[in-house]
Amino acid sequence: MFWIASAFLLLIALAIILVPLFRYREDEEQDQSQSLNVYKAQLKELDGDQKNDQLSAEEVTSARLEIERRLLKVASTPKEDKTETTVTKAARPLLVVVTVLVFLGSYGFYLLIGSPGMPDFPLDEQKNSAAQMTKEDAKSPEMISEVAILKTYLAQKPDDIKAWRTLGQLETDLHDRPEAAKAFQRWHELDPNSIDAAVVYAESLIILSDGRVGPAALLVLNRARKIQPQNPGVRHYMALAEYQAGNVEQALASWKSLATDSKPGAPWLGALNRWIRKAEKELGVQSTGSRGSGPALSAEQRATVADMSPADRAEMIKSMVARLQSKMDANPENIEGWFRLAKAYSVLGQKADAIKAMEQAMKHAPDDQKPQVKKQLEILKKQE
Repeated sequence: MFWIASAFLLLIALAIILVPLFRYREDEEQDQSQSLNVYKAQLKELDGDQKNDQLSAEEVTSARLEIERRLLKVASTPKEDKTETTVTKAARPLLVVVTVLVFLGSYGFYLLIGSPGMPDFPLDEQKNSAAQMTKEDAKSPEMISEVAILKTYLAQKPDDIKAWRTLGQLETDLHDRPEAAKAFQRWHELDPNSIDAAVVYAESLIILSDGRVGPAALLVLNRARKIQPQNPGVRHYMALAEYQAGNVEQALASWKSLATDSKPGAPWLGALNRWIRKAEKELGVQSTGSRGSGPALSAEQRATVADMSPADRAEMIKSMVARLQSKMDANPENIEGWFRLAKAYSVLGQKADAIKAMEQAMKHAPDDQKPQVKKQLEILKKQE
């Protein structure tokens, strides 16, 4: 059946190419004959109009000259056209031979290197197909059903904290990051004193921002730090915010301190050690191991900060933020700078100023960065 079908298709392809080639001259001659007949009929009609006195002698003479001119043009074939026609006629057999050879050559080449007997690969058996992924993850249909049931339930009982937490976990397992963040946000709003709700919600915002600790996540983390300052999740993400802001030494010191305080075998140590090694590599310092506690700041620097009163430390932070604001006013095209400024205002609890910073980032951001800036701005405004 394969050979019969392929031969049939080959004949169809040749017909599509060659038939119009032979019909072209016939159509051309037919068109010429029809044009001659039309002009001859117009001359007869012109004679009838003259006999019926519908046209004056001058109008008849002018029209007759124009029709005769067109008639002569169609009837006479210039020498160049005849030569061209002769060449075209001579080239047709050659074109037919070349076309047939190309098709037969392609056919033979396929027979040489092709595998017509190889069976096809059904779509649902391919590794990355939706059908195969659904088969491999047998829980997906069940989880989708659970999500639908939970949403129906929460529409009637929107204050069920446990249900919102479960919904967020299911949406996370289904890789629906925006819906997971919405569910965790509701959980955090209903239970603002829960450290777990705060950390999980902040983490969902970070995931939603492709790993960036944005201003909105930073606000949540700062509130969580007031509830439980030694929480490992809070400490890690606060250090990550420092790292992303360019304060690699401070981030490394915080991560090492967390590693020292963690119990052996803690589930977060693997990821934590990878961040430590990455920061050490960027700073060009020798690795001190996963549980090392060597500070990135000098003893003199730590002593200076430690000796400050809370008011002095707050004043120092405000002065740093003011300097950063001045730099951004002078160079508004620095989008990363606007992110850092928004984070700084978030640390100080100045939400309105953080929003203004992100609005400036949106104003000056290139097109490829605007979606990320817009996402952070929307999240910040929801936190008001």
